[in-house]
Amino acid sequence: MNNSGNVQDSSMVLALDRIITEIQDELDLVKEQNKISVESLKRSGLSGSEATKILSEKLSNVTHGHSSLIISKENDVTAASPIRFISLIGSDLGYQNETRFANERKEPVISNIFYLEEGFYGISISYPIFSEKNEYLGYTDVTIRPEEFLRPILVPFTEQTGYEVFILETGGMTVYETSEAEIGTNVLTDPIYDTNEMRNVSRTVVENKEGAIEYTFWNQNWDKQVRREAVWTSLEQDNQEWRIGLVKNLDDSNIENRSVTQISSSDLDTSISDLKQFVQDAAAAARMKGKENACADFNNLSGAYVTDDMYIFAYDMNGTTLALPYQQGLIGKSRMDLTDVNGLSIMPAFLDAAKRGGGFLYYIYKNPHNEYQNQLKLSLIEPVDENWFIGSGVYVPWINAELNQEDIKALINRVKHAVSHAQEVGKEQAVKDFNDINQSFANGGSYIFAYGYDGTTIALPYQPEIIGTNRMNYLDMYGVPIIAQEVYTAERGGGFVYVVYYNPDTANNELKLCYVLPAGDDWLIGSGIYTGTNLI
Repeated sequence: MNNSGNVQDSSMVLALDRIITEIQDELDLVKEQNKISVESLKRSGLSGSEATKILSEKLSNVTHGHSSLIISKENDVTAASPIRFISLIGSDLGYQNETRFANERKEPVISNIFYLEEGFYGISISYPIFSEKNEYLGYTDVTIRPEEFLRPILVPFTEQTGYEVFILETGGMTVYETSEAEIGTNVLTDPIYDTNEMRNVSRTVVENKEGAIEYTFWNQNWDKQVRREAVWTSLEQDNQEWRIGLVKNLDDSNIENRSVTQISSSDLDTSISDLKQFVQDAAAAARMKGKENACADFNNLSGAYVTDDMYIFAYDMNGTTLALPYQQGLIGKSRMDLTDVNGLSIMPAFLDAAKRGGGFLYYIYKNPHNEYQNQLKLSLIEPVDENWFIGSGVYVPWINAELNQEDIKALINRVKHAVSHAQEVGKEQAVKDFNDINQSFANGGSYIFAYGYDGTTIALPYQPEIIGTNRMNYLDMYGVPIIAQEVYTAERGGGFVYVVYYNPDTANNELKLCYVLPAGDDWLIGSGIYTGTNLI
């Protein structure tokens, strides 16, 4: 028994112990890399090119490390990596509670989750720097985005067990949730938890180090409320205390399996044509009726804007949900942190498209007509006006686009290595190396590519005839502006993009998950994983 009077499910407790061990191991890895870098920084000093190189090497060993800084005891940034954060050098970060706290503690710290200037919630994992004479000098850190850092552990776990996972700070902030829309919310104050039952559940979890409790809340798909059971315990490390818990639905009834005809590969071109007309008609109606009336129509499951597996969704330019007919529990909720199972940031990609007049893009999303299974989706975004946009898409169920997390980790490390190489030898030599098919950077379908932010092709080893051409307006066979999307993603700091592109290993056009990072102020480096299948 526990404080809430519920009997804990022993299988959930064992599973919880397992993931806590794995999370602990990942945190320890970051701590060890911080510690190694500190030993080097004692010799190099806290600023200059050598200090920057040490930070870059550290990040190359932390797959999902977003950035690394050195911050003096006066709260000033003295070194930064990757290169896009060089502008922070000299900045006084004393206005951040997290910075002041780390300097006050003078010991390893896992910070509270906080909103970064890059537009998402992150955590700083820091380690103090002392001189050889034991004088405190400041600290260095690795900043992580929790969902990226934890996804390789928790996504496979959820797929294997069916349990959802949450991680809460004792102040109520959500560090991680299987429903990633909840990351960064506060379970004690956010309106989505504003019922007497949920407030009681939230207080019970944050105030008790372990326990179990039953309650009613939205299911993982946000399409209906169900009875649920949560079991949790605590992880305490480096000035941080997290409540880590598992959740299962107690309602065993299956989600309604709606009878629809899903498209086949031979029908895709027709479906794309229908999709264009569907979105154009909805946008015209939205401009005529106004936001409130149009969104009421879009959210009507029996209305004209929900047809087969196409439906209209709508968001404002801040990422707040306006229409989502099959997940109406998310209406009014910000989805700026929305990512797919492979790590692609969906909402920033939506906003990029909307702000540039609209366009197509690929991502993975739950299909409400197939028991909310994750499936590849090709969507079309259309701005209604400067304040909001709509979209719809077609699911591509014959493509299994969910990739192995270890393969994704290897992809990220491959691109990080290429960026580090460019920083070490310079752009000119690096580009020569990337374009040399006898070098390790041109390893079949795992090749490194590079583009300027203006779309100019810089490195493309298996298509040398294209080098030097501008491809900013290049569209793949389904009308997706893949080079432009890679540029926009790099300009945001890097991330994932799906493309359909030529595979040198098979000589076919195939779906590919690319990862791109800025290599400097005006160019990007990327690579990808081919899925081995095309959309036709």
